[in-house]
Amino acid sequence: MQHDLEAPFQKDVVGYCDPLSVLPGEQVSFKLSAYGGEGSASADIVHLISGDDRPHGTGLIANLVESLKSIPVTYQPLVNGSYGIVEDVPGHNADEISVWFYPTLVNTDRQTLFRWQDLEVSISDVGLFAKWADDEIHLQLALQDQRWYELNLTLGPEPILRVRSKPLGPGEQAVTLEQTSITPLRISGGELVLAAAKPGLAHFNGRLEAIRISGSDKDSLHLDFSCEISSQKILDVSGNERHGTLYQNPIRGVCGVQWDGSVQSYHDKPNQYGAIHFHEDDLTDAGWKDSLSWTVPEDLASGQYALKVSLRESVDFVPFFVRAPREKRKPLAYLVPTASYLAYANQRLSTSDSPFGSPKLHHANDAFLRAHEEIGLSMYEHHRDHSGVHFSSRLRPVLNMKPQTGTWAFNADTHLTAWLDAIDQEFDVLTDEDLHRDGVEALEGYQCVVTGTHPEYYSTSMRDALEAWLSGNGRLMYMGGNGFYWRVAFQEDNLAVMEVRRAEGGTRAWMAEPGEYYHQFGGEYGGMWRRVGKPPNQLVGIGFTAQGFDGGTYYRVQPGALDPRVAFIVDGVSDLGERDTWGSFGNQGGGAAGEEIDRFDLTLGSPAHAVVIASSENHKKGMLRVTEEVHMSEPVGDDPKVRADMTFFEVGGGGAVFSTGSISYAGSLAHNDYQNEIALITANVLRRFIDPKPFDFPED
Repeated sequence: MQHDLEAPFQKDVVGYCDPLSVLPGEQVSFKLSAYGGEGSASADIVHLISGDDRPHGTGLIANLVESLKSIPVTYQPLVNGSYGIVEDVPGHNADEISVWFYPTLVNTDRQTLFRWQDLEVSISDVGLFAKWADDEIHLQLALQDQRWYELNLTLGPEPILRVRSKPLGPGEQAVTLEQTSITPLRISGGELVLAAAKPGLAHFNGRLEAIRISGSDKDSLHLDFSCEISSQKILDVSGNERHGTLYQNPIRGVCGVQWDGSVQSYHDKPNQYGAIHFHEDDLTDAGWKDSLSWTVPEDLASGQYALKVSLRESVDFVPFFVRAPREKRKPLAYLVPTASYLAYANQRLSTSDSPFGSPKLHHANDAFLRAHEEIGLSMYEHHRDHSGVHFSSRLRPVLNMKPQTGTWAFNADTHLTAWLDAIDQEFDVLTDEDLHRDGVEALEGYQCVVTGTHPEYYSTSMRDALEAWLSGNGRLMYMGGNGFYWRVAFQEDNLAVMEVRRAEGGTRAWMAEPGEYYHQFGGEYGGMWRRVGKPPNQLVGIGFTAQGFDGGTYYRVQPGALDPRVAFIVDGVSDLGERDTWGSFGNQGGGAAGEEIDRFDLTLGSPAHAVVIASSENHKKGMLRVTEEVHMSEPVGDDPKVRADMTFFEVGGGGAVFSTGSISYAGSLAHNDYQNEIALITANVLRRFIDPKPFDFPED
């Protein structure tokens, strides 16, 4: 494949691994692809401590664990587009095939609704086509996006193609068109492909519903998409059990042709949710073959690791995580926010002309993302048909889940691992995926858990586990902002795939369609945790209050800092010099409070006994309150609720929570070679939280 990037942004090799989290003795497989020509690559396993290689960052620290032999790397393509397949559908006695379809991106290119043996039915901006053998029926009509049409194709000696539009309201009437051919159409049978001619070719953008093949009883087919919505199965309810399979996760649990607005969940009237939404740019499994596998040594410490692979002048890191066996767990665990990494996977906002970035490219990973749309989308983007991206997956290269990628998500979190390394603090790692799969068992044995800078996305299983662990003497250090915000779901039989429904309310890049707020995976109501009665304030004392990317600021010490209950937190801070502000420095916006911040609020469930130790102030104009709290458009001026609150509170059972309330906080730890008040405060908390002595719940 011809390379399309120039130095210094050359990227000759990319990859991903599976699984993402492993135990000693288990195997991790790496799947690599060469861009710019195949070759022999060198490969090393490294212990990844820090990835912020900017001049003012913590540096790239990747310590060699093992040098592997050179490996051949070939080009492995990415094939985008969701589709379905039903194998071995007989057709000898079929006399008609019908389907409802709802296009969302009609254009000049033909998009295939279905292909059955040599019959292919497709649409374009000039109408509908049924093509077989040496004949083709063309119904000329101007198909409209976001409108339901019923298609019927009669088989036999004189095939008839018929289409009928569904009126949008009482002011319209159905329009029916039909066209006849004199070329006989008979199907002997074979594979039925839905929403594509074949994988990667002529994919349909839109919704399909109720595909039926009629004829003799034994040859009939009726695919009912309202069945088993949480799965990737498509069920034949004709009685012949010719079930099919979906690929690349098209969206289910979406409104179908019968939806009338009377229900909002597919649980209530499944027949109103009999549609599936396909996209030409869906990608949840690259399907690459293994380039190499590595067995984790039995004595390797839990930590954050990566395969470092070098091909010609290009280097790629493929991170993975080694967790500790239950019997060898250390007192401290770093809970890696991999759900947030999935949500932001391959997001291009930082390289777009938006409040979140600029068109300027900063490194090779940015350049690769811009040049290769086929690498897949983040949950902050839209499909080509302008619908929001509901799914993300780690079974593809994720270009921003690597070191040397700016300071958002993964790379920002390495400020924490760099700090722990600098103070010689041993710790284990576990991922959100581990927490979702294993529940509270994933946390058992840990005295203290440290979060990443932005643990924004949480499943019910994850949140329940964290709450249960906290109630049993757990100590949580919430080291970021905008945490525990969106409720997500994972595919039950494939935890590599995550779903979000951005329902009513929330600061969000797109909104779910009306009637489509319930997750396909598991069927829970989606959106913000706040909207289901569980604001993050209840869990960690504070919750998302404002967002801004024009620079950070400091915390001002509050009277709560004098409370004897938090004396261990502020111990020694005055020795750094008399001051009433903390953190007016940092490598993320120049201050410890910035980017996305959280506040203490009793009305949202912040514990009444919590202590607010410090609060940020003097934010720049770009730091604006979250949209879920702005009910009418009005000038705000100096908004008192735009602040980050550093808080502490005890939990019944002997546990406790310390919350920083800012994504930028961790970027201030390394200031002055880790000799500053932010680093000292955090170390004080960590030292006490690792101490098994229970915290006393304060009396009223």
